[in-house]
Amino acid sequence: MNRESSDLSRPAAHASLQVIVMLWGCTALLGRQISIQALPLVWYRLLFVVAVLALLLPVRGVPMRIPLRAARVYAGVGAIIGLHWLCFYAAVKEAGIATAVLSLSTIAFFTAVFEPIVFRRRVAASEIVIGAIVVVAAALLIQYELHADVVGLALGLGAALLGAIFGVLNGKLARSEPPERLMFYELTAAALVVTICFAVAPSQFVAPWDLSTADAGWLVVLAVMCTVIPQVWIIHVLRTLSPFTVAVSVNLEPVYALILSAAIFPAERALSLRFYLGAGLLFALVIVNGVRKTRSRGAVIQPVRTSQESRES
Repeated sequence: MNRESSDLSRPAAHASLQVIVMLWGCTALLGRQISIQALPLVWYRLLFVVAVLALLLPVRGVPMRIPLRAARVYAGVGAIIGLHWLCFYAAVKEAGIATAVLSLSTIAFFTAVFEPIVFRRRVAASEIVIGAIVVVAAALLIQYELHADVVGLALGLGAALLGAIFGVLNGKLARSEPPERLMFYELTAAALVVTICFAVAPSQFVAPWDLSTADAGWLVVLAVMCTVIPQVWIIHVLRTLSPFTVAVSVNLEPVYALILSAAIFPAERALSLRFYLGAGLLFALVIVNGVRKTRSRGAVIQPVRTSQESRES
């Protein structure tokens, strides 16, 4: 199959991106719903995801073999993904859904700084400004954020920084690698990193027979619906949209997550006018950034075919 013909158009990429962000918005809620701690939660999530991808690769006809150098690069990115998930779910467990998802709003700012380094271009002042505005908008979403737990905020900001780094790196890798294979190697490495973490906290290990039926079921939902599908899908999106555009749209994840949280856990926290003002500003930023990128000649990341992909077509 010719890969250029399968790349998404810009409207399709933007629509797909919003669905992906909505699915990601469910991850914090599932993290709260699952009773085990962050470390075993991430570990089981990765095990399920890697197993699904191992079955998906041959079904999709994607060869497993890759060069050793590529494997090392993917492993490095995978380690960052594993640490990102650990920080995020630790923030959910430590400080709650709101603190965890609102901290992710700083991804746009971190991406605006890190993306020019990876893609070797000048820092865009407009992107720095948009990223800074996003941070302010996120602060409006929840009034008690000003009193958030310090450890929880640190974990959330760590998750945002790591998320920006691997998001930008995947924006570059997505040009020349099948999404399923890229995710398989990255998340296998992430699983190994998380497994090593049990050496530091062995008491947190939860054996499969100790998992409740409810936790096992939610972990499967988290692995398939909120990980495999959006993680593979986002690689296709990154072939059309820039990492910064994706990062700005990811700032809608707190909006989706907090709306769902209010609906599912109404006793926890009512949404205020401050939330709706912040949400409206975030939506406006996504639209403005999309229009700005569309008008920019250099906005679209052009796919680059490798000789191996040419042989596979």
